[in-house]
Amino acid sequence: MKESLPAYDASEGALYVIFAAVLCLLPQAPRLLAIDNLDQALNPRLLVRLMSRLSGWLHDNDRDRQLLLTVHNPAALDGLDLLDSEVRLFVVERNSNGQTCIRRLTLTPELTQLNQQYPLSRLWIMGHLGAVPNV
Repeated sequence: MKESLPAYDASEGALYVIFAAVLCLLPQAPRLLAIDNLDQALNPRLLVRLMSRLSGWLHDNDRDRQLLLTVHNPAALDGLDLLDSEVRLFVVERNSNGQTCIRRLTLTPELTQLNQQYPLSRLWIMGHLGAVPNV
């Protein structure tokens, strides 16, 4: 077995995980981090696990660091602990005039009850979280 794995030989998904981990764990990393399309090239189950680890890494290493990220795979929602006050989910959608609207999603008693039956990804697909395209 090799003692090292060059980036050239690693999968794109593995590189995304390493990149996110380094940004969250490296003391010299910036205080504000932004990653677009974090879910690109990641297996959905790996994405859920990565999402749950990101907040833990930030919490354990630098509580003042913030990570903003975008994803397109609803499975990412299942890795979020919305009961943690440090974790925030924003819904981005367009109104009937074509304007972009952003609101913070908070767990209402109704959503909390539904979340006991269904994961957040399923609630999004069902239209309970908003930001579902009108197609």
